[in-house]
Amino acid sequence: MKTIALKAADLKKKWIKIGTEGVWEGHMYGRFEMNEETYTQMVENFQRLALDIVVDYEHQTLYGDKAPAAGWIKQPDSLKVEGGELFALIEWTDTAKEHIKNKEYKYLSPTFKPDTIDPKTGANIGWSLHSVALTNTPFLSEIDAVANKNQNQTNEEEKMSKELQEKIDALSTTVNDLKAENENLKKENEEHRKIAASAAVESAIAAKKLRPEQKEWATTYALSDKDGFDAFLKNAKPYIEKPEDNLYPNSQSAPAAATDEITMTNI
Repeated sequence: MKTIALKAADLKKKWIKIGTEGVWEGHMYGRFEMNEETYTQMVENFQRLALDIVVDYEHQTLYGDKAPAAGWIKQPDSLKVEGGELFALIEWTDTAKEHIKNKEYKYLSPTFKPDTIDPKTGANIGWSLHSVALTNTPFLSEIDAVANKNQNQTNEEEKMSKELQEKIDALSTTVNDLKAENENLKKENEEHRKIAASAAVESAIAAKKLRPEQKEWATTYALSDKDGFDAFLKNAKPYIEKPEDNLYPNSQSAPAAATDEITMTNI
C-alpha cells in the first residue's frame, strides 16, 4: 500500500477530522475496524474515481428522496490521512454555514463503503468514502464537533481580520501624518524661498546692480530660476546715476554762464 504524501500547502488549510483509528462492535451492519491502511485506501480511491464527495444532511443521500448538498469534498486534494486519522477539507454551501453558525447542526457522520466497485473495470477496489452527513446523532463520537471547529476558525479569522484592520488604520494614520508634515515643510520652504529672493533683490538694488523699478521683475526671476538670477547678478555692473542739472560735479568749478554772471555783478 503506497503512502499518501502531504503537501506543504495542506498545513495552511482548515481540515476537519472525519475518521479515527479503532474497532467498533456495535454498528447496525456489524463489526468494523478503521486504521491508516483503510483510510489511505479511501484517499487513493477518491483520487481514482475523480468525483467530488457530497456532504449532505442526515444521510439523505442514502435514505432521502431529495439530498441537497451541505458542502463538498472536492477533487483532487481535499482528503488526506495524517497520524492514522482521516481529514477532509469541506467547501460549505451558504445554507450549511448558516446552520452551523446558528448551532442547528453540530457533528459530522461519514459513510464508509468497504467493497467499492470500480464502474469502469467492475473490480472491487476496497474501501472508499461514500459521503459525509451533517447530523446531531453521529455514530462515531470520537470525531470533533464541526460547530466548534467552524466557530474556532471563524473566531481566528475575525481576530486576524481585526488585527489586520488595526494595522491598516495605524498605517493610514501614519501616512496622513506624513502627508500633513510634508505639506507644512513645503509651505515653510516656499516662505524661505520668498524671503531669500526678496533679500537678494534688495541687496542687488542697494549695490546698484538693479534699479528700484526692476524689483518686481527681479523677485519673480529669483523665485523661478535662482541659479539664473545669481548668474545675472554676478555679471551685472553697478550703474552710475546721471547728475541733476542744478548740481555741480565739482564745487571749485562752475559753468561758464554762471561765471560770467558773477563777473558782471562785481563791476
